[in-house]
Amino acid sequence: MNNRVCIIRSNPVKPDSRVEKEAWTLVKAGYQVHVLAWDRDSNHKAEDSYITVADEKIPITRLGYKAEYGAGLRSLGPNLQFQFHMCRWLKKNQEEFDILHACDFDTAFFSQTFARKKKFVFDIFDFLYGEPKSLFQKLIYKAQIRLINRADATIICTEERKRQIKEATPKRLVVIHNTPIRSLLNENEGISFQGSPLKIKIVYVGIFSNRRLLEEMGEVISQDKRMEFHVAGFGSCQPYLEQLAESHENIFFYGRIPYEQTLALESNCDIMTAIYDPAIENHRYAAPNKFYESLMLGKPLIMAKGTGMSSVVEENNIGELIEFSKEGFRDGLQELIDKKDEWEEMSARMKNIYEEHFSWEKMKERLISLYSEISE
Repeated sequence: MNNRVCIIRSNPVKPDSRVEKEAWTLVKAGYQVHVLAWDRDSNHKAEDSYITVADEKIPITRLGYKAEYGAGLRSLGPNLQFQFHMCRWLKKNQEEFDILHACDFDTAFFSQTFARKKKFVFDIFDFLYGEPKSLFQKLIYKAQIRLINRADATIICTEERKRQIKEATPKRLVVIHNTPIRSLLNENEGISFQGSPLKIKIVYVGIFSNRRLLEEMGEVISQDKRMEFHVAGFGSCQPYLEQLAESHENIFFYGRIPYEQTLALESNCDIMTAIYDPAIENHRYAAPNKFYESLMLGKPLIMAKGTGMSSVVEENNIGELIEFSKEGFRDGLQELIDKKDEWEEMSARMKNIYEEHFSWEKMKERLISLYSEISE
């Protein structure tokens, strides 16, 4: 059995719930897993340490090249440095693994060179330029299709993404949703929760991007004393959110927290948000962690119309779909609050949907079955 796996991710995996879930699941199934990651927080040589997921410590090597998240071409230099040193590390350690598991195009394009005598898994979190408009975008699109065709296995995160890769002929294709592991939930997991039981608590945990209405959400909630905004994560909007928390008693900022604390924080709040700009193609096919977390926890959800998984919210009446604007969020939040008497019924439906369609027990079976096929 070829059971030594190297998972590559272009972020520091602190946290990265999908990588951590997949790595933990493989370890539990008897695989030896090592994670190779790009640390964008600081410049440093390869650093070896561990990530702890539930009861497992998983080895990780981080390559440090400081860069902003979502900075586009401004991150080109650090990205090229990461790619070069990723390849150097893989060349040096290529005899230490049997299966190369590359997450997204930005780790798969160069790393697949080192997988010619190995098994290669292409794990697509975000497919780039499924609707290419320029020559550059067409080249990236074609490169991804070639990667899919060459890979021993391809993983996508929703059934809808099959439309994005319709020109490809994957050897093996499996859908693994971004759903949480119930056993990781501990409502008191190391989080110093500061909320009031008398107020409605809205929560966001994730990357602070300008395309997620975070500043608008903060502005709306900070002006309404009936509510609290509990926010954790990192990214470009962090200074604004930190300042907002300092100047408003109903805004709480927790910084970057591990995944177990993410679930604990969300479980202590009332309403979750997974708001993405539908003008961006990948957002229309997204599989937001927060969508699946809300199902497992039974928390009503606010999403933007026309974004990934929003149809599930609408069809099952488990939240509100909004226009992607400050006014849209304000109106949708009020409409959801007006339905407070329905939250308990919503919660029961959400938990049933999680168990019947999206539980990690089901996703685990798919992942292990896929790995069994390619590793024997």
